[in-house]
Amino acid sequence: MESALSNPIMMTIVIAVGAIGIAVCWFGVLIAAVTALGNKRWFWGLSTFLLGPITGIPYTFIYKEADYPRSLMIKGVGLLAISSIIYFAVSILV
Repeated sequence: MESALSNPIMMTIVIAVGAIGIAVCWFGVLIAAVTALGNKRWFWGLSTFLLGPITGIPYTFIYKEADYPRSLMIKGVGLLAISSIIYFAVSILV
């Protein structure tokens, strides 16, 4: 029985989409931290730098000024979800 890892084209797609998703999400986290620090929300800014999306995602949903970082994090998480769905679909079909 083959595994999903034996299909190099699908794994390249999964890895590329997942890597882009992670990059977009982390860029959103950094923008959220800078936005929080720029608006003098020191706790949110520092905790987002230290904990990443654990505190970055809640911050973007609480405060309106973090619209752009929220859109980046949602897009990044969406790409990660697509990557996971493709991986599991290939694993089941193979």
